Amino acid sequence: MDAWQMLEDSHRQTLAILDETRDEELNVQPAPGAWSVAQVLEHILLTDQSVIPVFRRALKEPRPFAGGGADVSAAADRSVPRKAPDFVRPGDTPKTRDELREALTEARRTLLESARAVGDLDHLATLGAVVPHPVFGDISLRQWLEFVSYHERRHIEQARETLARVRAAASAE
Repeated sequence: MDAWQMLEDSHRQTLAILDETRDEELNVQPAPGAWSVAQVLEHILLTDQSVIPVFRRALKEPRPFAGGGADVSAAADRSVPRKAPDFVRPGDTPKTRDELREALTEARRTLLESARAVGDLDHLATLGAVVPHPVFGDISLRQWLEFVSYHERRHIEQARETLARVRAAASAE
């Protein structure tokens, strides 16, 4: 599966979680300090929004990629705890299903358009970002796209677990 397909697939899975979550479950935190399903989805949204400028800047200032780079598939590994940087941490304001769906869809559309404006996947593999990835360092633009999908998959699983915990707590009451 190529990076474009990975992004479409992970986005469909994200929207499926949103569809599976009832309104009364969406903003419930399963434990103090734990994210609600809405907050997990907002984190995915904020991540997409934070990556869009990487591609927009690459369009204006192409930078050859020297090669190498980390294995971004590690972003999906939930056995390694990671703390989200402040700029992609969700807020505490409750969200609605419609506003999340619209924002997630618009952010993914904009991300894909911005990446495709730079070039195809082969071309993206030859270019690097002006700024390094906060965890993986210097990676190609193609790896940035792959990271977004692996990162999203990590949080799809988190959202599913969160929903299960919320439902278990509700049924125990």
